[in-house]
Amino acid sequence: MIGIVILTVLALILAYVLVNVDAKLNEVDLNIKEIEELLPGYNCGACGFSGCRAMSEAILKDKQVYTKCRPLRGKAKKKMEEYLQIEEAN
Repeated sequence: MIGIVILTVLALILAYVLVNVDAKLNEVDLNIKEIEELLPGYNCGACGFSGCRAMSEAILKDKQVYTKCRPLRGKAKKKMEEYLQIEEAN
């Protein structure tokens, strides 16, 4: 009887941990998708990354990486700066 109670409690604890880990991973994935949608989507590699997805992941780590995207200009660049909350240095 005690074995069943211990296994049930252990299963509940593990389920709780898995749900929280999954929520965190989905949150990061949503941020990557949002940033990727703001990029031009050429997957040209001119920035030094294999594509826009890899660049999005790098932008999450360092906001200034977006400046390496050569096709990102004009309104698209302003939208990216607004999303990343970067002020222009003029």
